[in-house]
Parts: sequence; structure tokens; C-alpha cells
Amino acid sequence: MTVQTRPPELDPAVERASLTEQLAEFVVDARAEAVPAAVREQAAWWVLDWLGCAIAGLETEPGRIFLQHATDQPAGLASCLGLADGRAPQAAALHNGGVSHIVEMDDVDRASVIHPGAVVIPAALAVGERIGASGRDLLAAIALGYEVAIRVGESVGKTHYFYWHNTATCGVFGAAAAAGWLLGLDARRMTWALGSAGTQAGGLWEFIADGAMSKHLHTGRAAANGVLAAELAALGFTGARRILDGRQGFFAATAPDGNPSAVTADLGSGWKLLGVSIKPYPSCRHTHSAIDAALQLRREHGLRIEDIERVDIAGYHSVLELTDNPTPQHLYAAKFSVQYCVARALADGAVRLSDFSDERIADPAVRDLMARTGVRLDQALDARYPREFPAAVTVILRDGRTVRALVGSPKGDPENPLTADELTAKFQKMLPGTPYEGRAEELLATMVGLDRLGNVRGLLALGGDR
Repeated sequence: MTVQTRPPELDPAVERASLTEQLAEFVVDARAEAVPAAVREQAAWWVLDWLGCAIAGLETEPGRIFLQHATDQPAGLASCLGLADGRAPQAAALHNGGVSHIVEMDDVDRASVIHPGAVVIPAALAVGERIGASGRDLLAAIALGYEVAIRVGESVGKTHYFYWHNTATCGVFGAAAAAGWLLGLDARRMTWALGSAGTQAGGLWEFIADGAMSKHLHTGRAAANGVLAAELAALGFTGARRILDGRQGFFAATAPDGNPSAVTADLGSGWKLLGVSIKPYPSCRHTHSAIDAALQLRREHGLRIEDIERVDIAGYHSVLELTDNPTPQHLYAAKFSVQYCVARALADGAVRLSDFSDERIADPAVRDLMARTGVRLDQALDARYPREFPAAVTVILRDGRTVRALVGSPKGDPENPLTADELTAKFQKMLPGTPYEGRAEELLATMVGLDRLGNVRGLLALGGDR
């Protein structure tokens, strides 16, 4: 009996380059010289800012745990902050990525709602040190990693961010891109690297309920997983070519309202790194517009905390979902409490690293004001998010007056940037009490001058031996 067989239908999607392949082609075709000098210059400042955040993180409890973990790993060529000698690239990326996200002052991109530096920079540094890359190549790799991470983050939609920490889930693609570019992967291997990165994407917001340390693991693990994906691809380890837009891929699994086409829209027409914001306050970025508004009101009206009857904070949905906490019980919860941040700003005229301690959080006057502070969703402000992170603060005074301030672009956004002097001052304030305290000027000069550095090996070593 002859069995009639029908030839399989050709799926046109198979013949079309996937989103992953298009990103891979863009990354591998880039040359360091193709990254504009202005982008490399800004990337160097972003590395400096990342470094300050990472050094400050060493002096925290999770930082000490990360340091002990790194100490227990075998020696290698990639330096770990706080150690005099190096570790393997994956171990270094895990450590440096983890400690850089602890004090909540690392950079953030609004449209993608990710902290690209805490993932991309540790991955690029780890591989760059391993191969002895130049500073120019390091900065080019970082710019490319930011490009990939932010583009994926811009595409996932609001539902993804409710459950998933975009910095981890989207950042891992940027880490793999930066690491893979430094390793010289071709387009096929870069596709594999991105495929293996995507299958490792993870990071859930549930840690907030307990104030757990997992958020720092998100950045460290994403950086290390990106390095692992690139290293394996260099050896011929294959990865899914449609990890982003496949039937069982990243968007299908985690982003039901995502816009996959945004991943490659206008690819190559500009640089996402130039749109990244720098954080002036050590708290969740979703608290910063409200902090700025509170500081403005205090400054303009001479407000004193004892004169305030109540406070109303209006914002977009993430302000409520992530930072509406009128009774934070520990320092990490306070970083995610817009009530605490606004009350502290109104009380002191500043929000500093030292404000996030059990003693400061227990301040009776601040706790009392927090209890009289409401947070609500404003549909008009929500419609502006994530193009802006807007918040309005209204203060009702005991003398019957009402004052209000609206901030759309908080300090540190591209429309309201920190100056070079402010970036320098922020970095210098992060080092006191750390092993790097006496090296502020040296590190500042080195990081700002990265584009001229011949070899980045040993860049972060505690001893400074190069």
C-alpha cells in the first residue's frame, strides 16, 4: 500500500530573521569607533556612578554576604570589589552586580524601567578584564549592552513589570550582548548567547513582601548569566534563535501585553544610553518625583514638619504597587516607601544614605507624618508613565493653607540631569567608611578617562595594582 504524504508547509517565519538574530547582527556589526565619542564619554560617567553605588553596597549586610561568597570562590582574572585578587568572570559579575544594586542609587531607564548599569557593567568588566580589553572597547560593549537591555525592556509592557523585575529579566540580554561582543562572537554565536540568556531570564517582585535581599541577587545573577551565555556560545553551545518572539519564547511566556516589534524599531538610529537617568536619592526611583516635589514645597514655603496637617501623594500605578507602604519596618522597606521618603524630605530637606537605618525609620515625628500621608492613583499622571515618572504632592497645613507641587521629570532624568560636579559629589559621598575611601580622586580620574585606558585588567582590585 502506498501512503500518500504531504510535504510540510514552509513556515515563512522560519525564513525571516528573528528578533534575536536582528539584535545579534546589530551588535556584532558594531565597531568601537562606531560608538560616538559623546556616548562613550557618558558611558564612562555611568561607570563611575555604578562604581560608587557598588562600593557603598559593600558596607551593608547583603554586601558583606556577597563579599564572603566571592572570597570563597577560586581565583581568576576578573576583579571583585572589596578583594585584592580576582575571580572567574562569572563569579566577579555575580558579586559586582549584586553589590551595585543594594543602596538603590544605581542608574535607571524610564521607558524600560530597568537599572541597566547594575547588570551590563559588571558583565562587561568581568569579560573585559579576562581578555585585557581597552577602555574604549569596554565602553563600546557597555553602550551595546545598554542598547539591547533597554530595547527588550521597552517592549515587555506593563503586565510584565507587575510580576517580573525588568532589570533582571531584560538586563540579562544586555549582559550577554556586552560580554559576547568583547569575546568577538559572530552573528550565529551571538544569537546563541542571547538565546541562552533569555532562557535564564528571571526575577520576581515577591521579595518586597518580606524585604528580602533577593533584589540584589537579581542583578548579580543576570550579569553572571549573561557572561555564562556568552562564554558557552563562544565554545559552540547553541541557544534558541527565536527566544524573544517564538511560540514558547520570552514574550509569549512573560509579556502578554508586550510589543515585540519595539525591540528592533529604529535600531541603529540612536543610542539608548543617552536617555538613562541617574538617581540622586537612595530609594526606589518611583519615589523620586514625590521627593523632588516635597523638597520644592519645603524650600518655597519654608515648611516645618510640625506645621503639616496631612499630605496627599498622587502618582502612576507603579507608585502604588511598589512604594505605597505607610509603615515600613526595616531599612529596605523604607527605600520602597514613598510615605517615608516624602516625610523625610519634608522633615530634613534631604534624603540621604544615612536616613535608611532602623533608628532613622523609627523617628516618631516622621512616623506620625507618614500615618497622615495618603497615596492615590491619578489617571492623568498614569497616562504619562513610563515616558515620565510624574508625581504630585499636596500638603495641607494646620493654618488652613494648601500647597501643591507637580514633578514630571525628577532630578537625574535627561531633561533634568545631574551635572559633572553633582555626579562627582555623589561618587565622593559613597566612599567614606569603605576600603576605597582614600582612592576617590584616583578612581574618579581613571573612570572618567576610561576611553584612553589601554587595559582594564585589575580595574576594581582593592589594592589598585594595574
